[in-house]
Amino acid sequence: MNLSHLTVSFGEKAVLRDFSLTLPDKGITALTGPSGCGKTTLLRAIAGLVPLKNGSIDGPSPRETAILFQENRLFPQRTVIQHLTDVLPKARWGEAMSWLELAGLEGEAHSYPSALSGGMGRRLALVRALALGGELYLLDEPFTGVDTPRIRTLMSAIAALGQPVLLSSHQPEVLALAHQVIRLDGPPLTVVSQAAEIE
Repeated sequence: MNLSHLTVSFGEKAVLRDFSLTLPDKGITALTGPSGCGKTTLLRAIAGLVPLKNGSIDGPSPRETAILFQENRLFPQRTVIQHLTDVLPKARWGEAMSWLELAGLEGEAHSYPSALSGGMGRRLALVRALALGGELYLLDEPFTGVDTPRIRTLMSAIAALGQPVLLSSHQPEVLALAHQVIRLDGPPLTVVSQAAEIE
């Protein structure tokens, strides 16, 4: 994916200004940097959710992209398993329990989001995005409140999907498991360093 000369402004504040970056077409790429530097805006721009003042994005279209927001955005009137069947085609509803098992939520299938802890809700939101599928996954702080052993399990599952993944995180255990880490600063967003962490 090629991001070329992106500019995104909110009023007088330029969060992205002439920002360019080439991202790998496979593996997990982690974005990290100070809160407020522009990581979320970049993910939302790639997803087509914020307008570009200038620049172009050469990669999967927003219709082919699955995004996980910083907020869980769970539906209070839907059970845990319904959050999966809502995004899976009916022919694949049998997969729903497998996704819940991956998230460690198989015992909560018929619970409602209000019964879940913060970390459980985050894991549900994450596997819902993964189940949705696409040519690109955009995951904004996917492991907030998730313990390290579960992070390892979920990162392995994400890598096994075989699609490019772009995530933002401050957590060292997440960065250590990514295939590439891009360190950022801003605003406006700038690349501090870009390196493969795992061969």
